[in-house]
Amino acid sequence: MSDAAVRLRRARADIDGGPASYLSLGRGGVPALLLHGFAGDLLTWQFNLSPLATERRVLAVDLPGHGGSTLDVGEGRIGDLAPWLVRFLNALEVPRVHLVGHSMGGYVALELARHAPERVASLSLIASAGLGPDFDLAFLRRVTSLASVEEGVVCAERLFAQPSPLTARIGEVLHAQAADPARHAALERIVEGSFAGAAERWTPVDWTTIRMPVQLLWGRDDRIIPLPPRDRLPPSAPLHLFDNAGHLPHSEAASPVTALLRDFLTACDTP
Repeated sequence: MSDAAVRLRRARADIDGGPASYLSLGRGGVPALLLHGFAGDLLTWQFNLSPLATERRVLAVDLPGHGGSTLDVGEGRIGDLAPWLVRFLNALEVPRVHLVGHSMGGYVALELARHAPERVASLSLIASAGLGPDFDLAFLRRVTSLASVEEGVVCAERLFAQPSPLTARIGEVLHAQAADPARHAALERIVEGSFAGAAERWTPVDWTTIRMPVQLLWGRDDRIIPLPPRDRLPPSAPLHLFDNAGHLPHSEAASPVTALLRDFLTACDTP
């Protein structure tokens, strides 16, 4: 594939429900749509975008309340993001995608698979929320109310299994979000609308309703969302665990994670 075919394009789609900021890389095949986690943005995929785009178009979008997309998150319910994503795909004239979701993005991917299964070719869930009631709610609330960059760095360090050169920059970004009143309000609404009280409301995922292929990827040392017990996971789905990785295996183990994603998406494309 030529360099022109994989050049990066930053763009904005104006859709009903507020603008969507996204990156588009590569072309051809069934596109992959990458969905970031809570308080992140599309740049969480910085180590995965180019390798994935050698074989297909790859889209990374800022979810509502994050990055350059709309700050209107309604009542903060994760389920409400699925119709917004359908409108985003319609605006780009993309009929069907492979979904790759990290943390909250995995939760959103599951909701989209339920809401519009005909639009989803496969699910790759990385340290995904929504699969069990166990997660660090106190961490989410702390991220929305950081008082300093230093406190942001402490939160960033908790995302990784080992010291990372990324923590300083992530800490700065987290603090900047918390210091912006509009962004703070959007993130807080998502926490209270979708995660507060979730342990009491949670019911097991009915995997019989998820018809597309699924794979799961997790860091063994995830301190934010621990790996759920096997009986809460799809019974036939491959589960890939990464040593020396925490809540961000797609950054901490970028090469093996990306290789698994490429192989899985290619296999799902094969008739």
